[in-house]
Amino acid sequence: MARSAKVPLLLLDVLGASTLAACLLTATWLTLFHSDHAVGELRDLRQTINSAAQDLSSLRAAADRQRATLKERQAELATHGQLPAQVPVEEYFQNLSRLAAQHRLRVVRHNPLTARSYPGLLEQRFAYEVMGTMPDLARFFRAIEEADFWADVSYLKIDGGPRQAGAPADERVASLTISIFSAPRGDGGSGSG
Repeated sequence: MARSAKVPLLLLDVLGASTLAACLLTATWLTLFHSDHAVGELRDLRQTINSAAQDLSSLRAAADRQRATLKERQAELATHGQLPAQVPVEEYFQNLSRLAAQHRLRVVRHNPLTARSYPGLLEQRFAYEVMGTMPDLARFFRAIEEADFWADVSYLKIDGGPRQAGAPADERVASLTISIFSAPRGDGGSGSG
């Protein structure tokens, strides 16, 4: 009986040793042969992570540019349609003289008048006189209305005009009062008129 008890123990030892050898062999095989595959997968994973990090950085930069553009557009929108704090009067009258010349009109006179001040509004007024035919005057008035300035014709009188030698018979003189508006910041206005 002692001998029969030794056989199962010996069998158990052989089985344990075989299992241990199989585990060691599997571990060695995985370490030696599959490590190249695992290293390749790890390298691919690192490249994917680096690429995703670069994409994320690009997206953040694009988002920052879009935020900056949005702020610019909001600032433009906030000031769009508001009266300017100061009107470039000289530039306006240079443009007005160009408009007159484009519509074959001659500028007869251009004089400043008394300014009017209202709460939050300044009206600078100018007498402006041009000479030309009625169709040319009409096109000129339309061009003034379409100009990008805060200005308006507040008075208009059209006369037959003095006859000059060589002047067309249908020539007229248009006397205008041009009001240029601005909203000076921090000025309460005196309400004079």
